[in-house]
Amino acid sequence: TGSVYVFRTSDGGATYGQVAKLTASDAAGDKFGYSVAVVDGATIVVGAPNGEAAYVFRTTDGGATYDEIAKLTPSDGAAGFFGGSVALAGGTVVVGAYADDDGSFLSAKTKSGSAYVFRTSDGGATYGEVAKLTASDAAKDDYFGYSVAIDGATIVVGAYYYGSNNWKGSTYVFQTSDGGATYGQVAELTASDATTFDYLGTSVAIDGDTIVVE
Repeated sequence: TGSVYVFRTSDGGATYGQVAKLTASDAAGDKFGYSVAVVDGATIVVGAPNGEAAYVFRTTDGGATYDEIAKLTPSDGAAGFFGGSVALAGGTVVVGAYADDDGSFLSAKTKSGSAYVFRTSDGGATYGEVAKLTASDAAKDDYFGYSVAIDGATIVVGAYYYGSNNWKGSTYVFQTSDGGATYGQVAELTASDATTFDYLGTSVAIDGDTIVVE
C-alpha cells in the first residue's frame, strides 16, 4: 500500500517537523511512494507502479494539509510499472513506465519503456495526458523511463539497460516548442568512455542548460 511523509521547516532548516502523511484514496498493494517529486512546496506527485498510477496532492494552506487532487493513469492502458519514476515542474508532470511493452513498433513483451507527460491548464483542477515519449532507437529491455527529470520545456529520460545486452545505458532529451502540446527528441546522451554494466541513466537531473546523469 505505502505512504509518503511530508516534513517542513519554519526556522531556516534548524529543525523539521512532520506536517502530513499522504496515502492514496484507493491504494491496495500498489507500492504508493515508490517515487516522489515536489515543486514549490505546494504540489507533490507520488508514483504507485504496482497500481499503474501516479497521484497529485496539493496544499492550499501553506503546507498544513495536503489533498489528493488527481490520479494519473496512461491513456493507452499500458501496464509497465507506470509510476516507477516521476518528475514535476510547474503544471507539467512526467511519469516513467520503464517496463512498458510498446507494441506499436516492437513485438510484445519487449520492456523497451516509455514516459508519459501530463499537463494542467486550470491550476491543477484537472490533468490531461499530452504526450507519450519513446526512444528513437528503442530496443528490447532498454528500460526507457527508469528515471525522469524536467526543467521548463526540457524533459530528460534515462534508459539504464540500453545497449544490446551490454547495459552501457543511455539518456534521451526531449523538448517542446509549442508550450507543451508536443515533444520531440533532440538528443541522446552516452558516456564518452562507456563500458559494459555502466547503467548510465539510472538517475537523471536537469537545471537550465546542465544535465547530470548517473
